[in-house]
Amino acid sequence: MWSNILDEVCLLLETYRGRDKILRTLCYLTKYLGGVQSNELLAKKLFIFSSQMSGARATLRLLDDFPMIKYSLEYGLGKDEPDKFMAQLGVLTNVIDQAFYPIEKMSWLAEHKLITGIDNNKWDTASSVCWVVSIYLTLVKTLRYLLVLEKFKSGKLASDGLPVGKIFQMQKYEILSIIRLCLDLTHAVNTLPPGFMWSSKLKVWHVGLIGTLSSVLGIYQIFFKRTLK
Repeated sequence: MWSNILDEVCLLLETYRGRDKILRTLCYLTKYLGGVQSNELLAKKLFIFSSQMSGARATLRLLDDFPMIKYSLEYGLGKDEPDKFMAQLGVLTNVIDQAFYPIEKMSWLAEHKLITGIDNNKWDTASSVCWVVSIYLTLVKTLRYLLVLEKFKSGKLASDGLPVGKIFQMQKYEILSIIRLCLDLTHAVNTLPPGFMWSSKLKVWHVGLIGTLSSVLGIYQIFFKRTLK
C-alpha cells in the first residue's frame, strides 16, 4: 500500500504539471493555515513558506512561453473540437494565455527591480485581467462540452462509438473541472483592483481555502483522468 502511494507521488512529481500542483497546494494550504492561526509568529512563518512556494511557481512559469506556443500551434483553429463554438473559445483562450506570459514576465522583472521606470502594478493588473478572462472562457467552454457530452449520451449527436459508461465518466471529470474553475475564478477576480465585483474583498484565509480546494481537486483530476484512457 505505502509503496503504491510512494510510486504515485513520485510519478506526480516527475511531471511539470504535477510538481506545479504540489507547489500550488502547499502555497495555498499554508496561506490558509496562516490566516486562521492565532499565533502571530507561526502565522508569519507559514506566510513566508507560502510566499516562497508562490515565488517558485512564478519563476518556473518564466519558461512556459515555448510550450504554450507549441500547444497553440498544435491546437490550430480547433478542428478536433466537437463544434465551432468550442473551437472559437479554444483559440481565443490560447491567444489570451499566450499574452499572459510576457505580461507576467514584465511584472516579475519590475517586482525584482531587474528593470526600472515602469509601473509594476499596471503589469500585475494586466496579468490578473488575462487570468480572469482565460478562466472565464475555459469555464464557458467546459460548460459547453458538458452539454455536448449529454447530447452524446442521449443519442442526439454521434458519439463516434463512445460507450455510455465512458461518457458518464467524462461528464464527472468535466463537472469537477467546472467546480475547480469556479473556485479559480473567485480567486482571480479577487486579485483585480478594488471596484470590480468582489475584487480585493476576500480575506487571506478565504484565498487560502479557495486555492487549497482548487489545488486538491486539480491533483485528484490528474489521477481521475487516467481512468478515462
